[in-house]
Amino acid sequence: MKRAALLAGAGLLLLTGCYRVQKPAVSAPDAPITRGDGKTLRVFIWSEYIDPDLVKAFEKQNGVRVVLDTFESNEAMLAKLQGGGAQYDLAVPSNYVVQTMVRAGLLRPLDRARLKNLKNIAPGFLNADYDPGNVYSVPYQYAATGLAYNRQRYVPQDTWAEIFGPDDRRSFVLLDDPREVIGAALKYLGFSANTTRVEELRAARDLLRRAVAKKGFQGFDGGPGTRNKLLARTVDLGQIYVGDLLIATEEDENVQVLLPRQGTTISMDTLVVLKRSPNPALAHRFIDFILDAENGAQLSNYTYYATPNAAARPYLDDFLKDIPALNPPAAWLTDGRLDFIGELPSGRPQRLYDRIWTELKSR
Repeated sequence: MKRAALLAGAGLLLLTGCYRVQKPAVSAPDAPITRGDGKTLRVFIWSEYIDPDLVKAFEKQNGVRVVLDTFESNEAMLAKLQGGGAQYDLAVPSNYVVQTMVRAGLLRPLDRARLKNLKNIAPGFLNADYDPGNVYSVPYQYAATGLAYNRQRYVPQDTWAEIFGPDDRRSFVLLDDPREVIGAALKYLGFSANTTRVEELRAARDLLRRAVAKKGFQGFDGGPGTRNKLLARTVDLGQIYVGDLLIATEEDENVQVLLPRQGTTISMDTLVVLKRSPNPALAHRFIDFILDAENGAQLSNYTYYATPNAAARPYLDDFLKDIPALNPPAAWLTDGRLDFIGELPSGRPQRLYDRIWTELKSR
């Protein structure tokens, strides 16, 4: 997630954290699968996204060696895997590229019999649209998008109306992320953040036009920039990934984040076993190790991202337990208030998202 994550679709691909045009996925070359030694696990993962002590514990427990290689975006991960130049056992893609990887022939179906701890995952995070039946992936860490503030400057209500309502007394920053910004407007209007309905997208466009025309609009920014503005008390409000904001909360407890009551977007990173994994049995053992309750808590205590592991929550640091935005109500997962950002189908809806974002950025 860490955080320039590719939002895949056919044709044009929107990216979160940046905005580029990407060629459609190409299947990985049919290179021979190397037989592993059963003693070396190679993991392709976002940087700084696992506690080194967890890695050491797995190595000691299993008498193996874990080799970590890192990437900074889903785009970079896909490019390397599709190039066939490296053989990994595991990767950590965001939810909205899982099906892209399936279509590209990059993933191996999971052997559920080897994942005894899968039962620890909260039901609301299983069988999601991005991988029905969890055939290829299991949840790793997730982050919702919230509304951040410094309570020494301003304390907002728990509503997107703070930004999209008629009041123009508050200064605010929006994420430099097309799907998050458009998604917030859609949630405020009562629509899905993944809608393909033209009339709903037009309504979101009109709402966003009014928002960015406000005197209080201070532009688009990423998580670190928004975090710094809140610490400096130069803005009232900032749309932000909850995990990114917690670094600021640790520095200044007055910097807080909430989830608007209309709902918001959520992004899940996942664990997948690669089709050409030299050591698939060891890869499954590692996944099950991460799904352990105490190990799952240790992971979140290190990353500051939320855990989908219900059994891990009693072991979380109190600092993380006390942040409601990091632990959305379970009902939100089933009543439509939390939307996983999904792939966009090609065609007119995707072009509308593209045009809305282009217009907003040009103002």
